[in-house]
Amino acid sequence: MRKFIVIITLLYTAAAVAALGFISSWFREGLVLGESAIVTTLAISVPAALLIAILAWWKYNEWLTLLLVAVILGAGGYVMKLHHDAYGEWLPTNVSADTETSGTALLNAHGQAIRYHLELHNPGTVSHREYLIVMRDAREQRIRLPLFGDAHSGYVSAKNPADWIVLRPTTDANVYTAETGQFLFVRKSFTVDLHAGKVTAVAALPVQ
Repeated sequence: MRKFIVIITLLYTAAAVAALGFISSWFREGLVLGESAIVTTLAISVPAALLIAILAWWKYNEWLTLLLVAVILGAGGYVMKLHHDAYGEWLPTNVSADTETSGTALLNAHGQAIRYHLELHNPGTVSHREYLIVMRDAREQRIRLPLFGDAHSGYVSAKNPADWIVLRPTTDANVYTAETGQFLFVRKSFTVDLHAGKVTAVAALPVQ
C-alpha cells in the first residue's frame, strides 16, 4: 500500500505542475479569470495531498489512503471542469498556434520609443489567446489580453496596427491604455502595467 501511496502522490503532483505549465506557457505569463481558480484549487490540493500521503504512509492507514484518493480525484475532476468551462477542453493541450499579427506600431512617450503589436493565436478556436507584444529598452514583453470571450468572436485582418490595437500613454511611464480597433469585433479597453506585467479591464467601448 505504501508503494501505491507514493506512486499516486507523485503522479498527481507531476500532473498539477504540468497543468500549470501548459496554462501559463511554462510560467512566462500571468494567469487570468478562470485560470486563477485552477491555480487556487491546485495550490490547496497539492499540499493537502502531500500531507495526507505522508500521514497515510507513516501510519499505514487504509482510511487515510482512501482520503488521499478522494482528494486527488475530487481536485483533479474539479480542475478539469474549470478548464472545460473556460476553454471548451477538459485538459490543457500543447498545440502549435496559428498566429496572426497586427503589424508593428511605434509610440513615442516619456522620452522612450515603444514598439508594439497584437498577436492572435489560434483565432476562432477554443484554444484562442491574444497577446500584446511590447518592445522597449531592447526588452520584449508578452502580455496576455483577455479580448475574446469565446471562440466565436470575429475579426478582420489588420491593414495597419491601429485596426486591432492602440496603445496610449498615461502620466505613469510604466502604465498605458490599450484600446481595441475597429477590425476586432469586440470593443474593449485595458490598463496595462508594463512594469508589473498586469492587465486591468477598464470598460467595454461603444460599438462604432
